[in-house]
Amino acid sequence: MIRAELTEPQAALLAQPARPAVSPRPLLPFARSGYFLALATLSAFAAAELVTTYVDPIAGIAVHAVILSLLIPAASLAGDDAAGHVPARFLYSLSVVPLIRILSLSMPLTRFEPAVWYLMAGLPVFLAGIVIAATLGLRPNALGLRPSRSLLQPLVVVLGFGLGFAEYQILGPESLIDNLTVSQFVLPALILMVATGFLEEFVFRGVLQATAVPLLGWAGIVYVSLVFAVLHIGYRSLADIAFVFVIALIYAWVVRRTGSIMGVSVSHGITNIVLFLVVPFVPALAARPEWLNIP
Repeated sequence: MIRAELTEPQAALLAQPARPAVSPRPLLPFARSGYFLALATLSAFAAAELVTTYVDPIAGIAVHAVILSLLIPAASLAGDDAAGHVPARFLYSLSVVPLIRILSLSMPLTRFEPAVWYLMAGLPVFLAGIVIAATLGLRPNALGLRPSRSLLQPLVVVLGFGLGFAEYQILGPESLIDNLTVSQFVLPALILMVATGFLEEFVFRGVLQATAVPLLGWAGIVYVSLVFAVLHIGYRSLADIAFVFVIALIYAWVVRRTGSIMGVSVSHGITNIVLFLVVPFVPALAARPEWLNIP
């Protein structure tokens, strides 16, 4: 073996303790502030939804497209931190939000049955959520894709029936089917359970909550719930936005406590099944009591 002799300067240099690696400074230093990012993105989403609903849907698509085109480079410019690229992960996951509206408005959904619209618009978003989760290394447990024996699971499922009735009192939407028969009910019910139940909960209480909470703490639950509520601006009802926000908070809390999205996914699906398929055909449920008549 050849022995290497060290000079005195070399020996002195090796004797010094190693300096900790310094993370590169982000190109956007303000992006380190989670609350700034939350306020900025929530404001952008709300503005885009207001334009879509009250100005012009095409203009709304354009605004959402601009937001989407800014989120990805913003994630790369946000830099890293000791917690493991938390701001970047947060911004990257948010790219699914404008994608939801872009797809729902741009796809030729009028060629299909109304219930199928939810599936056609939801599947590409679900695939985007899978790609985001895989890119960020989010494991199934982190996304709530696991069973739970908590009593909260069956309780939140049962809650879905009441939520569907309550939301009908606010919105009073037309049914997605012509008659409440088994042949017309089964397929739309399955679609709503999958597309509005599991797929939406996977995106919001799964992917988005998994990236928002590490950055914002418990405020991340409020933030994701607000984003979910903002996407209901299209119904043109402040009462429904408030209602959806409260329900989103409940769902987020259940997922946080149980570590599973299974119960809230079923509850969400049941809510929409009752709202769009059941209550419109039950006069005793569809009739609004005077004290519940919301303008």
